[in-house]
Amino acid sequence: MPPSHITIIGAGIIGISTAAFLQRAGHKVTVIDRVAPGEGCSFGNAGGVAFAEVVPTIRPRVLLKIPGWLLDPLGPLTIRWSYLPKALPWFLAAGRNALPHRVRRITAGRAALGLRAVSDFDTLLHAAGATDLLVKKDSLRLYDTEAQYRAEEPERIVKREHGYDMTRLSPGEIAEIEPDLARDFACGAFHGGWYYVRNPRTVVTTIAEHLVRNGGEILQDEVVQVTQDGTRATALTLKAGGERKLDRLVICAGAYSNFFARQFGDKVLLEAERGYHLVIPDPGITLGRSLTYVASPMAMTPMDVGLRLAGTDEFAGLDAAPNWKRADVLWPFAKRCLPKLRAIDENASRWMGRRPGTPDGLPVIGPSRKVSNVWYGFGHSHMGLTWGPTTGRLLSEMLSGAKSNTDLSTFRVDRF
Repeated sequence: MPPSHITIIGAGIIGISTAAFLQRAGHKVTVIDRVAPGEGCSFGNAGGVAFAEVVPTIRPRVLLKIPGWLLDPLGPLTIRWSYLPKALPWFLAAGRNALPHRVRRITAGRAALGLRAVSDFDTLLHAAGATDLLVKKDSLRLYDTEAQYRAEEPERIVKREHGYDMTRLSPGEIAEIEPDLARDFACGAFHGGWYYVRNPRTVVTTIAEHLVRNGGEILQDEVVQVTQDGTRATALTLKAGGERKLDRLVICAGAYSNFFARQFGDKVLLEAERGYHLVIPDPGITLGRSLTYVASPMAMTPMDVGLRLAGTDEFAGLDAAPNWKRADVLWPFAKRCLPKLRAIDENASRWMGRRPGTPDGLPVIGPSRKVSNVWYGFGHSHMGLTWGPTTGRLLSEMLSGAKSNTDLSTFRVDRF
């Protein structure tokens, strides 16, 4: 297939990675977003490149915990009750996807996306001269009790089946590699494949700058309309920039992607899984890797801006005001793990982002079923940074007519 001009809506890690791989394949690319590259979810995520996380977030063991979590407004998963009627179809679909046969299918899809995640990251960062942004040290998981460690054995078995072995560490080994951690953990474990980046926003801006140096175009503007002629998208109308003709279009607009998919006639169940972070710029501790802790679904990541604590899920729609208590509630869990961690003060920063989540936890990657020159790359939930470069490569292969070694039917837009 000959090179063409491809427009990408969305300048986060998915959109910028897609543009970068398309450019490498010889295409002319234009990226459009309301905000600058890396200013959406890519700005404030936990920074984990968690390619070993093949087990779905929603599975039978977790499903049983959800009712209790929902009763706690500051718990790991919460929903603002006024929003429940709108989110109910998503939650019902998520429950169906916790059935064993669906969990196996979803696990296979996650494993396929993780298989080349690091090499795809390396491709883009090497081209941009920034390989140091990806730190290839495995994340450490911490357990208070032996029972907690045993309870996760089913997930470890699945990981091992896919080539990821969670190596157990004794309390002494934990203290040796991370001296600032508490000394009373029952045990720890390496995740088997969970690296981190020094700053996710910098990752995106660095790749974007390389894209522009090589002739790519990035526009900070808002798409207010997509004009269609039959089964083709023919033009975009921008708020500031007027009309721009289209050759081919890729939608990588995160939690806002459903606005476009609906317009094109593709039905997608997509919700904004709102996550929070708290950054302590001078934490008073030293970490050589990222951490997770069994008592809370969050990550603690050393970054160039300080220690970032990030996690939790809140369902409240796109526009509801943030609940900053959900950021502050991360600190006690970090303090338990890191006794010398400094208290929250006026220098700490808080952030809320809207992760685009599908009820099966898998992204939409592939062509529209209704519009012949539109493709999608969105819905990565908690795994956007991890799967972003691979999504970009897969979309580039599709739009270039190259044969893929990945079964893409799992990610089709008409599966909902």
